[in-house]
Amino acid sequence: MAAEQGKDPLPLLNTQEETAAPMTLAGPREIAFVIGPATHNTIALADTASGRVTRRIAPGKGVVNGLTASPDGATLYFCAGGSVWAVPSSGGEARAVSTGEYAVMDRSGSSLIVVRGESSHYRMFQVPLDGAPEREIPLDSSLPLYGVHGGFFSSGSMDAKGRLIVALSPLDSWFNPLGILATDTGRITRVPAENLSDRHAGVWTPDGRILAGRVVMRATIWRFRPDGK
Repeated sequence: MAAEQGKDPLPLLNTQEETAAPMTLAGPREIAFVIGPATHNTIALADTASGRVTRRIAPGKGVVNGLTASPDGATLYFCAGGSVWAVPSSGGEARAVSTGEYAVMDRSGSSLIVVRGESSHYRMFQVPLDGAPEREIPLDSSLPLYGVHGGFFSSGSMDAKGRLIVALSPLDSWFNPLGILATDTGRITRVPAENLSDRHAGVWTPDGRILAGRVVMRATIWRFRPDGK
């Protein structure tokens, strides 16, 4: 859906086919996403103005569980089978870039932030696209990340200063607040908010604010009594 403040949400895509995350902006006028029923191994691109699906890419590498793009939209980077792959958005052969379960492009287009799962924890790396050695980002263990493998951040979650908005799994709460991860140092700053809801999929707005999905806790107690009693 496309949502604008003060207006009703409208369908973004002009298709009756099944569409799903992961998804990403691909340049200034297109969006890339997964299309078709599960196995979810086909990527589609659509024009954001008309919603028309313009082309499809079936890389043949398995289930697509992460998707990001170069700033100009010319190259898509997707995660499948435990690896990060690059493929031209116009179609073509995919080439392996790195190992990883999830990736996001930095704003400069010069490197990827890649997440790798190891047993019960995640490790995060900055992977330059010019072939330079990768660098591990030392994550703050006192504020564990939540849902990275599930894709709770996107290209819009990274700003020009290298700050990545992530969902946290803090030790002092049942709920998932947002945090700002400095990818140069690994330092995480918790974003202040009320603590009775989850916040996922945060992105930066052009004026430097944060927009995120919020899942609130709702509960209802019902009483049932048998007839005649």
